[in-house]
Amino acid sequence: MKPPTHPPPPRALHRLNRDFKLPKVGNVSVNVSATDPDQDADQTALRYSLHGQGAGGEFTINERTGSIYAQRRLDREERPAWRFLVLATDEGGSGLTGFADVLLEVRDINDNAPFFPCPALEVDGCFVGQVPENSPADTSVMEMRAMDLDDPNEGKNAALSYSIVKNVRNEINLNLFSINATTGTIYTVLRSLDREAEERYLVVVEARDGGGLAGTGTATILVSDVNDHPPIFSQRDLEVNSEVLVVSATDGDQDENAVVTFSIVGGDDDRKFLVETDKVNRRGVIKLKKKVDFEKPQERTFNLTLKAEDADFFSLAYCLVQVEDANDHAPVFLPQFYESPAMSEDVPVGTIVAQVMATDLDSGQNGRFSYSIAKESDPYDQFLVDQSGWVVVANSLDREKISQHRVMVLATDAGSPGLTGTAIVMVTVLDVNDNGPEFEAPYRPVVWENTAAPQAVWMNASSLLLHATDRDLSSNGGPFSIRLLPLTADAADFNLTDFRNGSASVTALRTFDRERRKEYRLPILMIDSGSPAMSSTSTLTVVIGDRNDHPHSPGATDGVCLTAAGPSCGARASSVLVAVTVWNQKGSRNKFRKRGVYHIPTEHESWEDVRENILNYNEEGGGEQDQKGYDMTELKQEVRAPAASCAPYLSIPQPHLHTHPPPSSSRSHVDFKSYVSRIVWEADQDEDSFPEDVFHRWREEGSGTPAGSLSSLGNDDEEEENEGERPQERLSRWGPKFQTLSDIYDRPQVALSYGTTARRPPSH
Repeated sequence: MKPPTHPPPPRALHRLNRDFKLPKVGNVSVNVSATDPDQDADQTALRYSLHGQGAGGEFTINERTGSIYAQRRLDREERPAWRFLVLATDEGGSGLTGFADVLLEVRDINDNAPFFPCPALEVDGCFVGQVPENSPADTSVMEMRAMDLDDPNEGKNAALSYSIVKNVRNEINLNLFSINATTGTIYTVLRSLDREAEERYLVVVEARDGGGLAGTGTATILVSDVNDHPPIFSQRDLEVNSEVLVVSATDGDQDENAVVTFSIVGGDDDRKFLVETDKVNRRGVIKLKKKVDFEKPQERTFNLTLKAEDADFFSLAYCLVQVEDANDHAPVFLPQFYESPAMSEDVPVGTIVAQVMATDLDSGQNGRFSYSIAKESDPYDQFLVDQSGWVVVANSLDREKISQHRVMVLATDAGSPGLTGTAIVMVTVLDVNDNGPEFEAPYRPVVWENTAAPQAVWMNASSLLLHATDRDLSSNGGPFSIRLLPLTADAADFNLTDFRNGSASVTALRTFDRERRKEYRLPILMIDSGSPAMSSTSTLTVVIGDRNDHPHSPGATDGVCLTAAGPSCGARASSVLVAVTVWNQKGSRNKFRKRGVYHIPTEHESWEDVRENILNYNEEGGGEQDQKGYDMTELKQEVRAPAASCAPYLSIPQPHLHTHPPPSSSRSHVDFKSYVSRIVWEADQDEDSFPEDVFHRWREEGSGTPAGSLSSLGNDDEEEENEGERPQERLSRWGPKFQTLSDIYDRPQVALSYGTTARRPPSH
């Protein structure tokens, strides 16, 4: 058996201690290399391996190059350093071995925000401080300390600064507390802490590191009490003749010898008191005879000498009466009128206006008072007054809203009931240029269509001028610069001329068609002459006025029903055909000008509905301004239909209409209503009419009938040709279907069953 072969003593590779700093993010590498001192050694045959804590888990090594890699994200706050051993073996891993001691330090990045540690939740919070009331300014209250887990030696990642993000303000909007930005110590700002008013404050503190990360904590500040209020007796105001004190005496005698009489013999020079004797009970009742005044020093204490005597003897007693103060004086301002120096309307909030001062002759609680501002004198809450009498600006001023303030300051004492004194503070507000020009009036000019260009644009019925105005004073107002901005395509159709006196005129540069576009919006820039200048842009809306430049065109209807029925007529018809004629007076003869077909939907069951919906078409022409061509006053008088007939509802479509007054008609509105009612009534009574459940309809108006179209549009030529023809004669030519309607015209008079008489129109 061959003896075991032992390897030769290892040839020492160079030992290399390496220290590295790695950033936190993964996928980083460290290169470790070794050299073999043998001259014939193959350096490429070295093999590297990683040993120690973290090897194979957090880190791995390339066995050929010696590069070390982090396999996951490193967290310096979890572990700031790693140490392990790197071995290098030659001859492909079967030869001699050397090693390197590798120390890896994880470099910090700013990934932790500051925080305020709270070890245990207290009743009042984690951070509680105390400060006595009435403490002077800059009194230290407490210290707020935050922590940051980042490396304090790595830049400013853990360099903290402190600030207050939610402070407490007093009645004039001043902060009560401040904080040292470096140490986090909270201090008082004013000598204004009053435990009787507020005994607990919450202040939110922010700690921010050098990288911009921040955390907040809440400080609870308790105000401790100091002895700053004297004891006050429960007071009782005594009126004249009120009982002050009762004294008594004894006498060992009997009968008349035991009768005791009481009197005041000293200490009451002004006769403020009297004593009444109760002889039965041997008592003396001291009463107030005159009013006493606490504000007079000699009347605050009375040392009365009382005398009790019988028929032969007397004795003296001394009674001390102390007068307590009553709230009988209101606070008084001296002076009662203050005038502040004039101030600009852009002064900052907190600007001091004036200091007022009041006094109260009462003492104790009755002499303590507080200042306030009457709401009616400061409707926009623009001023505040503190308890030292300083009146300051609380909200931004606006001269254009109020140019002079008459602030009423109140001083109300703490008595019961409280009494109040007043003072007036006058504040004059100076103008600054904070308003741009604006239109003097809400202009809405009209440019008429089909008018040749150029056309002057009238701003209103009497003026071509557009005027600008400015709510600031004249020094910050005109003269104005007025321009038409070419911001939209609308501006290209108009021209603006600035007269440099606060007015301008607008000219239309082309002819307009309302049916294509109804209005144009022009952006107008106006600049004032203030310093610095202010500008504003207003929109001038130009309306295109309508001309009657489009004739009527034939219309169409879904169908015409030739029967009518009411509640007593069996089944209800869906609509009623009514042929209506309107007569116009022309000279000495009447001319048949308008005809129309009116449909009466059966869901409307009263003449009230008819009045609101029927239209009397009594004007030729049309267009969007013809909206008064239909006169609805024709149906204002209610017409009641018979019980056996249907109450019709007349309606026609509303086209675009021109505004013209209706011409005078030779027929009254009573005739028109009677005529409509007569047709409905006759339709119910006509034995030759179609049955109630039969409906004849034309899909188009007049299509396929001998009469042609019933529309009044486009029939002027026919009317001119048959100008002398009577209407009923024209109806007879239309065929048998219109014979009944023709017969109606031939009857001289129709007596309706419900008392309404309809007369036919004149035939000439």
